[in-house]
Amino acid sequence: MKKVAFHNIVAVISLIALALCSCQTGNGDGPIQIEVNKESIEMGKAIELNAVVDPGAFTGRIVLLPFVNGKRWGSHEFADEGGQATFHIPLPNPGPAMIQVIALMADRDDWMGLEDYSLLQAGTFMPVEGLRSNTVLVEVKSRDFVARGEEETLFAMQWEPWFTPGRKWTTAQAIPLMGLYESTNPDVTRQHILWFMDMGVDFIIPDWSNHIWGKKHWSERSTGSDQILHCTQMFLEVLADMRDEGLPVPKVAIMPGLTNGPPATMVALNEQLEWIYQDYIRNPRFEGLWQIYEGKPLIIILDTGVLAHKEGRTESSFRIPFFKQTMAWSEEEVDAFRKKQGPVDDTHFTIRWMSSQNQTTLHHELEYWSWMDGSLSPTVTYKNGKAESTTVTPAFFAEQGWKAPEAYGRRGGWTYLESFKTALEHRPLIVMLHQFNEYTGQGEGHGYGPDKSIYVDSYSNELSDDLEPVSLTAPGFRGDQGGWGYYYLNLTKALMDIYRGNVNDVTLLAVHVADSTGSELVLEWTTIGITPESYTVTLDGETVGEGISELMLSIPLGGLSPGEHKVVVTANGVGTRYELSFTEFDRIADELMPVVVEKIFYMK
Repeated sequence: MKKVAFHNIVAVISLIALALCSCQTGNGDGPIQIEVNKESIEMGKAIELNAVVDPGAFTGRIVLLPFVNGKRWGSHEFADEGGQATFHIPLPNPGPAMIQVIALMADRDDWMGLEDYSLLQAGTFMPVEGLRSNTVLVEVKSRDFVARGEEETLFAMQWEPWFTPGRKWTTAQAIPLMGLYESTNPDVTRQHILWFMDMGVDFIIPDWSNHIWGKKHWSERSTGSDQILHCTQMFLEVLADMRDEGLPVPKVAIMPGLTNGPPATMVALNEQLEWIYQDYIRNPRFEGLWQIYEGKPLIIILDTGVLAHKEGRTESSFRIPFFKQTMAWSEEEVDAFRKKQGPVDDTHFTIRWMSSQNQTTLHHELEYWSWMDGSLSPTVTYKNGKAESTTVTPAFFAEQGWKAPEAYGRRGGWTYLESFKTALEHRPLIVMLHQFNEYTGQGEGHGYGPDKSIYVDSYSNELSDDLEPVSLTAPGFRGDQGGWGYYYLNLTKALMDIYRGNVNDVTLLAVHVADSTGSELVLEWTTIGITPESYTVTLDGETVGEGISELMLSIPLGGLSPGEHKVVVTANGVGTRYELSFTEFDRIADELMPVVVEKIFYMK
């Protein structure tokens, strides 16, 4: 309590100084005016902020940067032709939040807009330059969370702590709601954890999988690895602070790596495990933060080369071209290296091994879990006759990456619902949520494979698999104009509620516009929950399909005028309690609502 009180005192003093500064710079009818939709919110929830810039104040492209309590916080946005922009800004810390927006002329033509990269990053102090808006004040209130009970299935969120100081978001497909960030920023970490708590995530998996590529000993790890260790330490400190506030925070299971790049020795891995035990598990500061599984803290080790399994064969891994390229050794070298390795030391931990692309490698048959599979029906890993793990995802690529026909993009949530059906069918002990925040990929001509055309990780807004809420309007690396907002966070929450039986009377509907470029509009949809009686489809308010039992419809487009059009799919005889909002975290409705999805498409 003393720590929270001191934090609030410091915040109030800072706000008084900021308010005095704001008065000096002008708060009247200036060239930038902002307003918010709420004067008070609960911590972790978001306000909608609308900004209007006098078009006469600038002669070119305008970048708008929000600041909360004097620090950058919120996506950077570009004003439209009318000088307007909208932000959806989450506020994680209780207390007063004083918000201003600065307008700058863009000095580069790309998606970032500014040469000064620091101005795009959360946490940067408000600069002297730029035109300032009026100041608005939002009161952020603490709130209680219901403690998680014992569940047969645990939901695990794959999470990246690799946004180290100095690392730039040069290939990000979208912009997070708090702006580009570093993993050392405690406000970012706090917001992530609040979102995880809202969803009901049981434990978080910090990704350390690339720490000891090709190393013989843990002490040989790189400076980059040490930076991620530092980010993880700060993440654990925030988690411990939130625990001390009395919040029921998720647990943690760290994910080291043995093979993903060049193989490391089992000696190096065992030294790493001992380091984790001595520095983290035994540290009383982090007591109670670890996911206990089969009586010990859980460690999940990425081993795409199945080096740890004596029956493993490198040939199975090399079926995946980018595995073969990143591993850098020949099949014979890896197989020979495997034979020389001793066992993993599981004295302090329950060990589980993880691979990826198990639909092709078949590593789940060796009891390996999966980071992500390239299949609408992800593999299920069984152990002792019991379904132990599967990995669900909003989108995925297979052996040849995102640009190959085997990849499935987001498809408006369609892919996520189809992927999640495997979890509902098999009900494993662990459901992996792939994944929260990657935001990295390969630039054009820098992919994997002989032609450098295999793109993995993240590619574009559609061809990516992050779940973190992002701006609906800020452009991404490959020219996408805005992302998915809160939609996938809300969809994950709804899917988890259905899985756990928290709701048993709802239907989730996802609709994909499969084609609108030819003479027909082709729609595909899918549902989870109560099965609808039928479906109705309207186009620009006119019914074009009624009493439909199939999960698709082709609509002739002859005679349709150029411009924007709206198609609506309604699931009949069912309801939902989830709005699946793009702009804020859903509140579960007391009354059932219609199950309706609207899609906008354009005719040339």
